[in-house]
Formats: sequence, C-alpha cells, structure tokens
Amino acid sequence: ASLGNLAEVEVNGTERERVGNDLYGAYGSDFPTVDGRRVMVVAISPKQWRGLQVATGTTEAVEALADDLGLDFADEGDRFAAREGLGELFAPWFGARTLAEAAEALDGHGVCWGPYRTFRQLVDEDPRCSTANPLFSMLDQPGVGTHLVPGSPLAFGGPDAVDRGAATAPALGEHTEQVLGDDLGLSPAEVGALIDRGAVATA
Repeated sequence: ASLGNLAEVEVNGTERERVGNDLYGAYGSDFPTVDGRRVMVVAISPKQWRGLQVATGTTEAVEALADDLGLDFADEGDRFAAREGLGELFAPWFGARTLAEAAEALDGHGVCWGPYRTFRQLVDEDPRCSTANPLFSMLDQPGVGTHLVPGSPLAFGGPDAVDRGAATAPALGEHTEQVLGDDLGLSPAEVGALIDRGAVATA
C-alpha cells in the first residue's frame, strides 16, 4: 500500500486522501453489529457486489443511489467514490443484526467479509491462531511463560513435515561466547578477559 502511495505521488502528482478502514479504489468498509462486534466487508468482483446487495436487501436502494449520483456501480472506482452513501445504505442492516446473524447471511450470498477481532478474541475464537494451524507451536519462553509462537510459513520435507523452525528467543548473552569466538575469531582467553572487565556478558 505504501509503495502505491509513492507511485501515485510520482506519476499522478496527487496525495492520496485518508480513507480510514475503507478499501482504496473499490468498495470495502466496516460496520458495527447490534451485539457490539464489527465486520469488514469487501466487494470487488461482480458476484461479491451482487451478493452484498442481496444479503442486505439494498439492491433497489443502491440502484437509486447510482442514478442520483450519475454513477455506474459496476465500476469499482464509482463504488469507491460513493462509499459514504453506500455505507449509509448498508449500515442499518448490520446494526440490526448480531455478528452470527450477519455471518450466516453474508456467507449464504458469497460475500467477502471477516470479523474485526481484538487480540483476545483472535486467540479465543480463531483456530487459525492456535496449534490447530501447523504454523503455530506453544513454546515456553524463559522469564515470560508459555505462548503461541509462529514458525516459517515455508515447510520443507514434504506434506508431513512438522518442524517449521519455531523457537524461543535467546536469553540476553546466551550466544556471546559463540559470536566472539566463532564469528569474530577471538580466543577463549580474549573472550574471558572481556567478560572479566565487564565489557560483555553471558547468560
């Protein structure tokens, strides 16, 4: 996104306006639900755009808004230009439903959406942020405790590979002697002298 901002200034000579949570250049916005949750909805493809209107019962109102503004909402750019007006049409539907009710309707019509979550909600609700996801492991970090740690998204060794390299962070000074000796070529006596003078520390 930031690189796009750079190119826009260089090529078009324009500064991109702040759009909050809205998706730049197409239709995407967030809405609160009646139970205090929040969802993000994105409609890029024609199917997603139709699905959002059908799910929220706003097809006719959206058509009327397009006519009033002289815009063609089949065009992503026009949907972005009218995002505030469109948001006013969609917001009451979300505001009258719980997250679960909105989810059922949006899923049923192929809408691209997702719930906003706090980090607490993410850990409690989303199995993708748990050990059910092979990317994550539970590790005991000395001095901190046990928590989720991600490994590499790249798995080597075939589909049954389970080691993704998740590891605890090193303790302060844990590798001092290794770095000074192996990487910098200091002798054990030289390393010991640095430690004795308090110039470096070990774990």
